[in-house]
Amino acid sequence: MITEKKVIEIVRTVNPDQLHVWVREQWVRPAQGEAEPVYNEADVARVRLLDMLDNQLEVGREAIPVILSLIDQIHDMRAQMQVLSGVIEEQPEDVRMQVLQMALERCK
Repeated sequence: MITEKKVIEIVRTVNPDQLHVWVREQWVRPAQGEAEPVYNEADVARVRLLDMLDNQLEVGREAIPVILSLIDQIHDMRAQMQVLSGVIEEQPEDVRMQVLQMALERCK
């Protein structure tokens, strides 16, 4: 797990006050460690994204939750597609080919 201090070292353009605001807004959701919040790699990636949106692109603060929600939805759909793809891969070849053919027909 990554400490707040380490996050600030990794994403040098973010200051502790900004990070605290983003946590308070629940745009970043670190886990609670024994003494302080701890971050994982996904949290650090989100801090980088927020840095880009808030500090570099100067996206309006009211738009940030919308952007984050859309990105979260994309990640969720991607995870669901990976599960579905895995299930399809476990099927016999004739079933896989039938699913592929049906998908191609519907994409036309």
